[in-house]
Amino acid sequence: MFDIGFSELLLFGIIALIVLGPEKLPQAARTAGQWYAKLRRTVSTLQSEIEAELDLAETRQQIQSELVKIRQTESDMKRELAEMRGSMQKFEDSQNQSLDTSYQPMSSHQQDHQPNTSSSSSIEKVDE
Repeated sequence: MFDIGFSELLLFGIIALIVLGPEKLPQAARTAGQWYAKLRRTVSTLQSEIEAELDLAETRQQIQSELVKIRQTESDMKRELAEMRGSMQKFEDSQNQSLDTSYQPMSSHQQDHQPNTSSSSSIEKVDE
C-alpha cells in the first residue's frame, strides 16, 4: 500500500524513540499497528465493495444485452409465425379452390351413365 523501504522505517523508528522515549514507544507502536490494521481492513472492504459493484454493473449490462437478443429473437419468431400462417392460408385457399374445381356439377350426359340409386331404394321399399 505504502511504498516504504527498510531505511525509511529505520529512520522513522529512531525519530519515534527520540520523541516518545523508551517507555512510551511500545504502546505507541501497538496503537499505530492497530490503526494500520484498521485502515487496511477498511481499504480492503471498500475495495471489495467497489469490485462487487463493478461486477454487478457488468452483470446488469450482460443481462440487458441478453434481453435485447431475446426480444429480437421473439420478434423474429413472431414474424416467421406470421409468414407461416400466411403460407398456410394460401395453401388452404389453393386446396379449397382445387376441390371446388374438381367438384363441379355433372353434365346430363354423365348423369345418364351413373347408376340410379334412387330407383333401387324405391324397389327395396316395395319389397318390404
